[in-house]
Amino acid sequence: MEPGDLLKQTSLFAELSDDDVSKLSPSTRLEIYQPGHMILREGRVGTAFYVLISGQVEVVKGITGTTPAVVAKLEAGDFFGEIAAMKHVTRSASVRAVTETKCLVIHRMDLDSFIERYPVIAAKVTSALLSRFSQAS
Repeated sequence: MEPGDLLKQTSLFAELSDDDVSKLSPSTRLEIYQPGHMILREGRVGTAFYVLISGQVEVVKGITGTTPAVVAKLEAGDFFGEIAAMKHVTRSASVRAVTETKCLVIHRMDLDSFIERYPVIAAKVTSALLSRFSQAS
């Protein structure tokens, strides 16, 4: 399946036209992670945004401490890494593959230019973030 088709299967990009998604597709790459692989590390600067195509990941805070805590589990259609990638800050949590996981990876510069053209994507990301924070409280 092509990256554009994979992007269109997610709620974040589903409402965009095929033509719009085709402008982002060349900037993505498919990555496959095995169970236990640390995809993102807390404290590192975010350089990419991830769209989960298949599999499951867990979001872990305090991974290097004595009592790491799983704060969320994400599945196909979810996305992660957006805060650090969009705000150009360090990652607030680590993300680890629970099962074999396939992600489309979009680098920060490509995401920035796409969001400039399609602010509806930024609004959807913000809405999803607010939902995540309210569920965590």
